[in-house]
Amino acid sequence: MDASRKKDILKRFGAYLRHRREKVLRVPSVRQLATDSNLDHSKLSKIEKGMINMRFDTLLELAIAYKMHPRELFQFPFDDWDEE
Repeated sequence: MDASRKKDILKRFGAYLRHRREKVLRVPSVRQLATDSNLDHSKLSKIEKGMINMRFDTLLELAIAYKMHPRELFQFPFDDWDEE
């Protein structure tokens, strides 16, 4: 998988989390969500913008912060996914 494809997937993942924060949790800002989690607001902001890759423990913290089961983290569109 090339770097461009990885970047696109990170952006989709971030958009998925941002949508959940705004529409499902009804939390207007990353800063507000960060107050209830173990993640820094600047890190959450970068994740929602698709700017950083994450470690597994960060994914678990995201599941807690966004009030989701860890398996739900990857339920965002992978419409053009093909096995490589």
